[in-house]
Amino acid sequence: MKRRNAADSTVLSTTILASALIVIVGAAYVAANNAINYQVESAEFDQAQNVLLSFAKVVKNVMLTPHSSGYVRSSFWKTIPQFEKASQNLTLTISDSGNNQTYNIGQNIIKIKGGYTIGVLTPRNLLGTDSLNFTDPSGSLARVRVFQSDGAWVSLDYSRVRCVYIGSSDYYNSTIDGYESLNVFEITLVNLTFGTFEPESQVLITAENLGMNAEPESPIKVSNNTIIQVRLSSGEQSPPIDLADLISIQGGNPGKPILINLIIVDIECSMLKGV
Repeated sequence: MKRRNAADSTVLSTTILASALIVIVGAAYVAANNAINYQVESAEFDQAQNVLLSFAKVVKNVMLTPHSSGYVRSSFWKTIPQFEKASQNLTLTISDSGNNQTYNIGQNIIKIKGGYTIGVLTPRNLLGTDSLNFTDPSGSLARVRVFQSDGAWVSLDYSRVRCVYIGSSDYYNSTIDGYESLNVFEITLVNLTFGTFEPESQVLITAENLGMNAEPESPIKVSNNTIIQVRLSSGEQSPPIDLADLISIQGGNPGKPILINLIIVDIECSMLKGV
């Protein structure tokens, strides 16, 4: 009887030990698999950020050459690309002593979602700023940012306006049959539109400049009592820019009338199956 009990105890101990080893090995496998999966997803999310930064450079290069194009190559395994069509509009208002001229463009956004193990603790901009307008000629019209919203995302948008003081120039004025000295501004917007969307594991993301469309009434002659303001249909808006103040800051004569060259660059983005 004692021998049988001893044998049963040995079998039970062996079973418990084997079960424990299975649990330990299984837990180790899951942990190792999760670690590998995190490394892969982290690397792909970093790649997604670099892809949108590179694409922003492509857009910058083709902006000033109508009908030019460029592309970046990418692959998507653990990340998911999206073309998000305009959910809101950007409105530029040029106000000359209360006489307003408004221009609207839809705000399309390119987005890439990271894998399920990836998170973004603090939203941050990798390129550009959150400001809706700026006056620095070297500033970026593009904004690339990472953020958390039901997963980790990196996005590219062009929800901003660049307003640059060029200087003063003399223009012929037929009304006075002579030349008139004017302060000149260039205001630039990018109208990002979408073409073909074919998300595959290997893709080409293309940018084509469809044309630099100066508005029909551009250049616009306004008084030195003109401000510009930018707002989104969501309610967000920028502080107004007083053009005369900007001229004074940059050493010009704010007493002269102003000529505004308003340029809207149409950029079409497509995602095509890579070879």
